[in-house]
Amino acid sequence: MSEQDSTPVQWGGFAKPCMFSGLRGIEAGDDAEVVLGSGFSLVKPNPYILSARDMSSMTGREYTDGSGVSRYLVYKHDPPLPAKTYGEVNNIFHSGMMAFQVLKPIRTLGLLFFGDYTPTGGFSLQTIERRPPMEPGEWASRKTFDQELLKQLPATIEGVHKVMSGPSAEKRNAFTLLQLGLEHFHPLVAGLLWVTGLEAMFDSFGKEEFGKHLCSCLGENTRVFPDWHAERRDWTVGSIATHLYVLRNKLAHGADLRKAAVDPKFPVDLIEKRTLPGSSEEVPYALLLSEAACYLLCGVLQKEIV
Repeated sequence: MSEQDSTPVQWGGFAKPCMFSGLRGIEAGDDAEVVLGSGFSLVKPNPYILSARDMSSMTGREYTDGSGVSRYLVYKHDPPLPAKTYGEVNNIFHSGMMAFQVLKPIRTLGLLFFGDYTPTGGFSLQTIERRPPMEPGEWASRKTFDQELLKQLPATIEGVHKVMSGPSAEKRNAFTLLQLGLEHFHPLVAGLLWVTGLEAMFDSFGKEEFGKHLCSCLGENTRVFPDWHAERRDWTVGSIATHLYVLRNKLAHGADLRKAAVDPKFPVDLIEKRTLPGSSEEVPYALLLSEAACYLLCGVLQKEIV
């Protein structure tokens, strides 16, 4: 943990502590800045944003990608007394970032820029935090984060921040596991993290209890893949709940996924090739279940922050 995590942020004059990161696949209209409330806004790449790029701490690809994102999520903190620490500002920013992901997972740049912003448009970089870019699954990637979804963001940001600053470690862990799954490069490991996030919310034990909690929360006949496109896979929560937990068990114990097909009580062929609607690529059922776990966790977390 860096020294900045616990050191109060210093500022002079009218400078505001500012943190921002690039987002992809955002449709926010033509305005240069869209205010979201609670100190957050969506800003098109501009000189003060791009001035934060640093060739000594970024790769050439990262430097170029910085100017190609559709929007930057920007948080400007009005200095209170006493001053907030870097860690506190960072936690608030991540609440805003995860509000997007809960509504509809999106791609992120990964790099977080922190410094001081002045009303005249200047920006003084203090540090760049490097995190893995968040990468949604194929189903989420087919839809942009449009203005209908943007309307839900202000309330969602407040709801996520309330949970993340609240007393329940399990609920905070569920949001963190959603983020870690989106940041992980291996889809099956990501799926395991997302199912673990569901377990954190349910405090369940075993396949049947997990399935009952999931169906009770989201509805047994609810579609697994959100209705973001003209067509979708007609899997329901009830039809895959136990399959999801079987996959979780095999992954958590390092077992051969092929053994799930001969399970005496809950047989499921995790290796069987299946496709998403509109896709010609066949992939193992385990991969589709892993992606589905992301959307199920998002659905459960949405209910938590209403």
